[in-house]
Amino acid sequence: MPAQIDEKVDILLVDDREDGLIALEAVLGENPGYRLVKATSGRAALSLLDKYDFGLILLDVQMPELDGFETAELIRRQPNYAQVPIVFVTAINKDERYVYRGFEAGAVDYVFKPFDPVILSKKVAVFAELHLKNRRLQLQSRLLAEREAMERKAQIQSVEMENLRRYRNLADAIPHIVLRALPDGDLEYHNHLWTEYTGLSLSESLGMGWQSAICPDQLQSVLSVWYRAMRKRTRYETECKIRRYDGVFRWHWVKAEPELNDRGEVMAWLGTCTDIHDRKTFEDELKEAQQKAESANHAKTQFLANMSHEIRTPLNAIMGFTELLLDPHISDEEKNKSVSIVRRNGHALMKIVDEILDISKVEAGGLELEEVELPLFDMLNEVKTLMNVQAAKKNVTLAFEIGSRVPTLVKTDSTRVRQILLNLIGNAIKFTREGRVALITSFSSRVDEVSHLHFLIQDSGVGIDRIAAERIFQPFSQADTSTTRLFGGTGLGLALARKLARALGGDVRLLNSSPGQGSTFEVTIAVEVPPHTEWIEHSQPEQPTPQQVTDPNRAESLKGKRILLVEDAEDNQFLIKQFLSRTGAILDTASNGREGISKALANDYEVVLMEIQMPLVDGYQATTELRQKGYDKPIIALTAHALNEERERCMQTGCSGHLTKPISRRQLIDSLLEHVSH
Repeated sequence: MPAQIDEKVDILLVDDREDGLIALEAVLGENPGYRLVKATSGRAALSLLDKYDFGLILLDVQMPELDGFETAELIRRQPNYAQVPIVFVTAINKDERYVYRGFEAGAVDYVFKPFDPVILSKKVAVFAELHLKNRRLQLQSRLLAEREAMERKAQIQSVEMENLRRYRNLADAIPHIVLRALPDGDLEYHNHLWTEYTGLSLSESLGMGWQSAICPDQLQSVLSVWYRAMRKRTRYETECKIRRYDGVFRWHWVKAEPELNDRGEVMAWLGTCTDIHDRKTFEDELKEAQQKAESANHAKTQFLANMSHEIRTPLNAIMGFTELLLDPHISDEEKNKSVSIVRRNGHALMKIVDEILDISKVEAGGLELEEVELPLFDMLNEVKTLMNVQAAKKNVTLAFEIGSRVPTLVKTDSTRVRQILLNLIGNAIKFTREGRVALITSFSSRVDEVSHLHFLIQDSGVGIDRIAAERIFQPFSQADTSTTRLFGGTGLGLALARKLARALGGDVRLLNSSPGQGSTFEVTIAVEVPPHTEWIEHSQPEQPTPQQVTDPNRAESLKGKRILLVEDAEDNQFLIKQFLSRTGAILDTASNGREGISKALANDYEVVLMEIQMPLVDGYQATTELRQKGYDKPIIALTAHALNEERERCMQTGCSGHLTKPISRRQLIDSLLEHVSH
């Protein structure tokens, strides 16, 4: 039997006054199509909502506890009563603001007491009729859905029978997904591989249901190609991702051929889906690797071009002024100036090489960090002492401050921390024509997290604009092309400082900067605070007593000391002879490792200076052989390799010390004084 609906409409009457309910019941009670339900409060009305299917609610406004407005708002929050008509019944005035509030609360109409029974009856009749019509529509919709479901079921049964007769044996034998679609694109068949792969049944895939398996980001593109092929009645071919039963999307090559009748009309589409995910992934990886290789090659080319420029600039000055020194007609003043320029550019060249080596080691993961106890304030005093000279030359005030409670002792790589601070403070002084450069040190620590030292470097210098700020941490990069001409520098400092800070568990950031207003950089370093460390609050580190610089001309110190220099380069032999010419030392030379071994064993030298890179027998082999033969005098390695690995190799071979080229007179004499006997 067809489903029937309840022809009676439930109407809720809400009024705290009994006479109000009686009056409403007297007007509406005569209609047999109504089922009147009464409530004397808002709370009571809310409790009845789940028990009835109200088609209309007549609600008094003035009630204790919950008034009509509040009750209406609570009713509207119920999912089943979001659209049910609510008519306010009230005896208070008709002020517009009062009426608006009722509509905002969810009312659809107002009835003002005393009400006209005829008008009330007609209004209620309209709402009741609408409710009944809605019920009938819902019933019809349900019946229609049930009918469509039955028709779909019959269609599925018919399709399954057809598939079973024409395609099953052949399609299931093919190791690909096989699909058959109607001329308009609606799917009518698929083989068992489609179900096994997607997890979609036949009923879920029929019609346009197959689209649910296509990657949502690609569906529109797939459909565009599909509809174009249907219009032109030509082959359909594309690549797209299809969702597997476990939710994983994999690439497939989708291809469909039209089945045409004698008149050239499309009767159906027969298609296949082939998994090409592994091939596609390999192609993408290959493409990505190629892009990375091209990018790396471009970066390498750019880096080498920049490095060549930066190295050739000081080298040009060195070679040019060296040539001028050979002119017998230049004055002593010009000679001194030329020597000063050569020396300055030599130091600049050495700094470039050191920074390039450091950056290379960080990027290659070969940077060795040494965690030692660092007396923080001693290090800060040392940095300030070194920077004070540079600041004084430019009449720039250099201030070191403590911004929070700071430990006096921390564990980290003291050499790298000092290198970072010297780099950034030196930068700040360099770009500050006048004013002030400040270093503010603070400390932060959270429970179960790493402790950090924070250094703020503030200056009143030229500043950096927004565009330039994005590239200042790239190697060989400065604010603009005129920066090098105005202030000098290689453009490696900030890049190296950031890489070192990140290697130490921190970072270097530009906090703020603007042209002409100065800049503020922040350095963070991860540290460990040893137990029983003292703490300092808001104080400034005191200036240390300046260390005495070794006098390179202390002739008495090395007087009469016999020294053997094993060096294959005549220029270096001459240079070291000149360095020691006024010390009173007796210098003997050997031009290769074999000669050096013979002379060292045959003579009584105080110390041997051993070049590492030599032909035939190098410094490593010579030192090893001397130690094996019982030679116990100090051997100091001379090498152009500045890496820690080279230093360690020298020491493991048997060297007593290590000097990195280029060496200064002071470094040479200090090292010799450390190893000769007195």
